[in-house]
Amino acid sequence: MNRTEEIKLLEQLEQWNSKDEYSQCIQAIEAIPEQERGYLLTVKLSRAYSNLAVLGDHGVHGTDGEVDEDLIRHAIDLLESVRTQGENDPYWNSRMGYSCLMAYRSAATAYEYAKCWLALAPDDPAAQKLVRDCEEYLEEEKALELDLKEREEIIRKETPDDVKGGICK
Repeated sequence: MNRTEEIKLLEQLEQWNSKDEYSQCIQAIEAIPEQERGYLLTVKLSRAYSNLAVLGDHGVHGTDGEVDEDLIRHAIDLLESVRTQGENDPYWNSRMGYSCLMAYRSAATAYEYAKCWLALAPDDPAAQKLVRDCEEYLEEEKALELDLKEREEIIRKETPDDVKGGICK
């Protein structure tokens, strides 16, 4: 693929992405042999998989909170395949942050990528927002964990000794 063809494809990918046509993006990029895709198309392919996993074509999953775990993990695997090229790229860190936030039950991993993104692009409002969102999620996780521990302690204190030793003596 020459540079002109790549530019046209990247423009087309942005159009499809803005129309929530992520499957179109995937088909177009995967039509190119993997060894010819290069870094940017690999990251764009990851974005398409991530968006398809979370939102679905035309926003079909945008409100149901469902995430296709296989697709989101594939998106992460694609990003991992270009890690050495992407570690210092704000865009790569943004994609990894968003994907990890959707893939894992904790915001801790996403937070690390969000902080990298923000360090590389300190004026980017989207990076600032992802960092804030991750911090809020982590605070919520911590509060839920503390609440659970408090409940367990109350149950332990209120459980009679004869029950603590086992069921029916």
